[in-house]
Amino acid sequence: MERTIYFNEDNHHFYGKHPPEDMSVAGLNRLVDFYVEDTQVAGIMFCVNVQRALFPSKVWETFWGDYDPALGEDQPALKRGHGIHNHLLLRERGLDQFEIWLQRCRHHEVEGWLSMRMNDCHGLKETFLHMQNQAVDGGEAEWALHWSSEFWRQHPELRRAPYRLERSWEGAFDYGKPEVRAHHMALIKELFERYDMYGLELDWMRWGMHFAPGHEQSGMQLLNEFIREVRRLADAAEKRWGHPIKLAHRVPAHPESCFALGFDPLTWKRDGCLDLLTLSSFTGSNLYELPVPIWRAMLGDGVKIISHVGELAHACPSVSMHEYEFLCGAAANALEAGADGVYFFNQNYRETGEPDLLKHLLAHVGSLDTLELCQRRHAVTYPSINAPGGPMHNVLPVPLTVPEIGANFARMEQSISLRIFTGPKPTSAVATLILGFKGVSESALDELELRWNTQVIELCEAPDYTSISKTQGHQQHGWNNAFVDSIRFYTIPSDWIQVGSNLVECLAPAVPGDLVWAEVLFLPEVAND
Repeated sequence: MERTIYFNEDNHHFYGKHPPEDMSVAGLNRLVDFYVEDTQVAGIMFCVNVQRALFPSKVWETFWGDYDPALGEDQPALKRGHGIHNHLLLRERGLDQFEIWLQRCRHHEVEGWLSMRMNDCHGLKETFLHMQNQAVDGGEAEWALHWSSEFWRQHPELRRAPYRLERSWEGAFDYGKPEVRAHHMALIKELFERYDMYGLELDWMRWGMHFAPGHEQSGMQLLNEFIREVRRLADAAEKRWGHPIKLAHRVPAHPESCFALGFDPLTWKRDGCLDLLTLSSFTGSNLYELPVPIWRAMLGDGVKIISHVGELAHACPSVSMHEYEFLCGAAANALEAGADGVYFFNQNYRETGEPDLLKHLLAHVGSLDTLELCQRRHAVTYPSINAPGGPMHNVLPVPLTVPEIGANFARMEQSISLRIFTGPKPTSAVATLILGFKGVSESALDELELRWNTQVIELCEAPDYTSISKTQGHQQHGWNNAFVDSIRFYTIPSDWIQVGSNLVECLAPAVPGDLVWAEVLFLPEVAND
C-alpha cells in the first residue's frame, strides 16, 4: 500500500483518552500499530511539548513536575487535567513513551518523527482573563489556567506584545529575544541527545506568531540562524546515532504569509535545513487552492512538500461547515496539485472516539486511486493564517448587487465569478454544485443564470447524500446552517469538469442579499469499500 499520510499524535490524546492499563509497553505499541497497519501512513509526528515538556526533561519544566503527592488532589498539577495521572503512571513505571513509539515505528518501517511546538500558547487567553478578573469557564477552560510554564509567568518582558492582554498570540514568546531562542534551543539539543528519531519537526503553526508586531522581517535573519544551529545539532546527532536525521517545518500554506511572519523556507532549503515542508492552516480549515507548484518552483528538488487536510471548510470568518468529505476533497486537491502527501492534525482523537472512521480515512485519502472511492466536497475557502495587517483573502460573501462598476477586474459588473478547485477529474461520480444565499428572496434566485466553464448548468434536487461524518451537532446534509437562508443545487455533467480549477459564472439580479457559500460535491457511483 502506498504510504503518503503523515500523522500528528498531539500533546493530550494518548494520555487523556486512553485507560491507565495502556500506560505500558504493550499499550504504547498498540497506538502505533493502529495508525500504521493496513493504512497509508508514512510517518508519525509525536508531540513532545506544550509550554512544558511531556518527557523527563532536564532543561524544561515538565507537565507533571510540580506534582506533590503530599498535597492531595487540590494542587495546580492535577487541575491541569489532560491525562496528568497517566503521565505520572508512565513515570512511575519508568517508561519513556517517545523512545517506545520511535522503536515501534522502526519495527513497522515507517518514519518516526518528534514534533516540537515552537510557541505553544494553550491557556494564555484564559490566564489573561484571570489576570483581568474576568470569568473563566469553570469547565473546559479551567484546566488551561495551569498550563503556562513558570518561565512564561516570570518573564512578561519576553512576550511578543506584553502591553496587550487580548488573545493567546499576544502572550506568545518573542523569538527576537535571545533568551527565548536559548530556551527553545535547549530543548531541541536535549531531544537530539536523548532520542533516536527519523527526524524532528519544528511546528511553527503552534501558534504562528513568533515576533513582536512589526519586527517580523528583522526577526527572519535571527530565525534563519536559529534553524542553522538546529541543523548543526542534527548533524552531530547523526554521528552519534549512525543515520541521517531529517528536519521538517510546518508553516502557513501561502508563501507571502510565510515571509510576512518571518519564515524563510528558501533560505532553510539553501542551508540544508529543510527536508519536509507541511503547508498548513491554523484552525484546521482546508485550503483547496494550494500553491504547491509555486513552492516546488521556489524550492526545487530534494524537499518533500505535503499539505494539511481537515474536516473544516471556512468560506469566510463567520461561515463554516464541518464534515469529513471536506478532508477527502482537500486531500484530492493536494495530491492532484503535486503534493507528496497529506498531513493529519487533531485527527488522533478519532482513534479513541471514532476508530472505524479514522481507519477508513487512513486507508483512503493518501492516494488518488483510493480517493476515487470516497465522497468528497470542494468548497470556496480562504487561508486562516495571515500576517497581522495583511489581507484575509476571503472571496465570500459576495453581494448580489455589485457595489461599484469597474472597481475590481475580478467582477467588472453584475456577473459573479467563483473559481472552484476540484482536484482530479473523477472517472465515475455524480457532481453537484451547491450554492448558499443569505437575505435573498426565492423569486430573485429563480432569475439566476449559472454557467460552469461557460456551459449553462441546470437546477436539480438535493442529492441523496449522507456524510460518513459522525460529528455531533451537524445535520445530515451540512447545508441547513443558520448562516444560509436558501440552498440551490445544480447538476454538473462529468464531461465539463476540468482537472484542478473550474470557473462558475453567476449572472445575478441586482437585488439585496449575498452569496455566502459555494462547493462541489462528488458522489462516487461505485460503492465505498
